[in-house]
Amino acid sequence: MTTHNKVNILAALALTASFFLPWVVWNNATITGLSMPTGDFFATAKEQFGVENPFPQFSYAFNIFWLIPVAAIAAILFCITKKDAFWPSVIAGLLSVSLALVYFLFSKNLVDQLGTSATVWGHIKPWIFVHLSAAIVLIFSGGKQRWILKTILLIATAVAAIVGFNMASGHAQQKILDETFGSTDKEKAAYTFSSAALIKEFLANDTASNKKYKEKIVEVSGNIAAVEIAADSVGTIRFEDSTGSFASFTLEKNQFPNIQSLKAGDAVVIKGVCSGSIFSEILNNTQISFKRSVISKK
Repeated sequence: MTTHNKVNILAALALTASFFLPWVVWNNATITGLSMPTGDFFATAKEQFGVENPFPQFSYAFNIFWLIPVAAIAAILFCITKKDAFWPSVIAGLLSVSLALVYFLFSKNLVDQLGTSATVWGHIKPWIFVHLSAAIVLIFSGGKQRWILKTILLIATAVAAIVGFNMASGHAQQKILDETFGSTDKEKAAYTFSSAALIKEFLANDTASNKKYKEKIVEVSGNIAAVEIAADSVGTIRFEDSTGSFASFTLEKNQFPNIQSLKAGDAVVIKGVCSGSIFSEILNNTQISFKRSVISKK
């Protein structure tokens, strides 16, 4: 057996083993490479942060990542039987590179948009780098040299993964912005709270509170901590408690005339649809968000 084949076998073994080991950690949830094809990746993201798969109708496509361990094992068998392991090595390696990039970029988005950790490295585990390194070694040690072709395929895969992820992320954000619903003003609130009581309940048990109130219309009264008005006339009103935790209400655009005169300290009653809460490790607080909100009473 050639040295080339021995290196290929070792890389394939490392790739297969690391596929089943932790790549990222979100709060207390461990995500492995296996989590994408099994569906646990987005199930955990939804449970921990309320982030869903932007294309649920294409969830079956994630089954392609089962080819990572399958192709890696095929590469080992090809090397043992002295066959050209080019294609199984390249398939396993390129799929691994694209999957590792998606995990990294998704975790970075969680940090940038939700403040889930001080940096993305707070989510990343060493095994993702072991897997990525093994993937690159596997690609370049598989079969005949073909260095130029392998390099082109590797670069093209990385670019496609990054561009594809950014397009999917943009689509998800636009989908949220384009949602159309009846006015919350005409809907009856399922629950009524003071802002202090609402925040206290989420602090006591955010998991139970998210299950109970998410996508429900909640009416909250309290004194405003901050008012923000964006350039597109979308306003946000925030209630805070002494711990720095807060409830943030994004108001419907037709509420713009009602919030122009509001300021910090004013008493107000707001009704909105609960989007859920997250815990920010950076700020060490709980953030409860509401969408499609309206001012019930000043």
